[in-house]
Amino acid sequence: MKMPLRAQLPLIRGSGLPLPPQPRPGYYKYLGDCIDKTTQACGVKISKAIFGNGKLDDSACCKKVVEAGYLCNRALTYILAKFDKFKPYAATIFQNGEAIFDQCSKS
Repeated sequence: MKMPLRAQLPLIRGSGLPLPPQPRPGYYKYLGDCIDKTTQACGVKISKAIFGNGKLDDSACCKKVVEAGYLCNRALTYILAKFDKFKPYAATIFQNGEAIFDQCSKS
């Protein structure tokens, strides 16, 4: 049985990466709802693309990115950049997140 991606947010705590404070009440609920529109396998591919070359080479996952929407994409990249561990890579996270959404919305 696949674990919903929203369920992975608390797992980050167990990995030694504490969740940053919510930017506003309900933010994590919104993020959980929007990332649940994809699969765990796509979530892994999307994460690799965000932290890699900014290209998502999977048309089915691209479709999921577009279905989740631009605001979901922004919410995800925003919160990833708020993790202390990833703050040094914030510019890359935002740039690659934009590139992935642009690529997927054109395919």
